[in-house]
Formats: sequence, C-alpha cells, structure tokens
Amino acid sequence: MGVNELWPILEPVRESVPLYSLSGKTLAVDLSLWVCEAQFVKEMMGKVTKPYLRNLFFRVMSLTLMGIKLIFVVEGEAPKLKAETMNKRNEMRFGPLKKPASKPGKTGRSHFKSVLKECSQMLDCLGIPWVTAAGEAEALCAYLDANGQVDGCITNDGDAFLYGAQTVYRNFNMNTKDPQLDCYKMEKIQSILGLERETLVGFAILLGCDYLPKVGIRQLQ
Repeated sequence: MGVNELWPILEPVRESVPLYSLSGKTLAVDLSLWVCEAQFVKEMMGKVTKPYLRNLFFRVMSLTLMGIKLIFVVEGEAPKLKAETMNKRNEMRFGPLKKPASKPGKTGRSHFKSVLKECSQMLDCLGIPWVTAAGEAEALCAYLDANGQVDGCITNDGDAFLYGAQTVYRNFNMNTKDPQLDCYKMEKIQSILGLERETLVGFAILLGCDYLPKVGIRQLQ
C-alpha cells in the first residue's frame, strides 16, 4: 500500500524490464509481499495447503538459477501509528482462514507472524539469507538499497522511496514465457518528474498513507 495514489504519479518513469536482466544483481525482497500474493493465486486455492511456501520455494529456485542473489527482509513489529492499519489488513488477508479449535483466539496478525516464521525456516534450509526488520520490511529494504548493500528492492510499497530506496521493482510475475517486472528509479523520479524524497513525503501527508489513513486531499474537500 504505502502512499495513496503514488504509483499513478510515478507512472511516467515506469520501465518494464525483463526478469533475466536482473542477473548478477543482489536484491532485497519484502517477504510479506510474496506471502500475500500467494494467498490469491487461483490455481493454488483449495489445492495447496501452504501456497506461500510453494510460491517462495519455486521463486527462489528460479531466480537463483538466473544468477540473481536475494536477501529477504521479514517484517518486524508495526509502529504504533501504523499498527491499526496493518492489523485490519492482515485480518482481511488471513481472518477468513479456518482456525484450529484449540486456538480460537488466533488473529490475522498472529497467523501472519507464524507464516513468516515458516518462510524463514524454509529460507534457512535453502541457504538464503534473511533478516528481520525492526519495523516495516520496506524500510529496511530501502536502507540496504540506499547504502549500496543491494542493487534494488522488490516491493509493492511505494513508501520505500520515502525511506530512501533508489531502485524499486514491483508487479513481479513469473507466470509468462518472457517474465517482466516494473522498475522505478529515484534518479528518474528526480530528473523527469522533478520530485525529491522530501516531496514524496509531502505527498504522503496530502494524499494519505498507512500512517495517516484519515488524512488527505479527499478528506479535506
């Protein structure tokens, strides 16, 4: 999610790039993104018990064979300002799932944490590095990118740019013969759109974001 209406604003700098063009790069991956995407793959609904593990396994194997190095970032504790938004979102994603009778009080948030733990254990078995963020995963992805420790971030959260990310890849898809994904670079956002990081923070306040869901131009009209 991130900043309301941010992606349409950044549309002029979007570049569709072949997945194989990332060969040789090291990318920070927002693990939560892949987990949530797996929940809505129609081909796996009702057929695969844990689609997030299947999705993670085959994506990691495919990207590794392409020579793409991955560092997964696991979401930490939600900041208090965003906790309500994240809890509601996780209830929507995981609340409808059947809960064991022995755990009637299990919430969407606690289920999400257990899912992330399972994914982390699989990554350990595969020898793929991962790290837990102090707060939001996209914030740590952005930090790694801004400090040159990775070549970009795979996340759908536009607020990664507000945290300092330089290159963001989104709309990841491996279900075609020629897989593509969208690439956004901060240098193009600055040179073509004339928008700096501080400007994007201003957009978050004016348009509304996960931290200020009830604030925005629409609410002021």
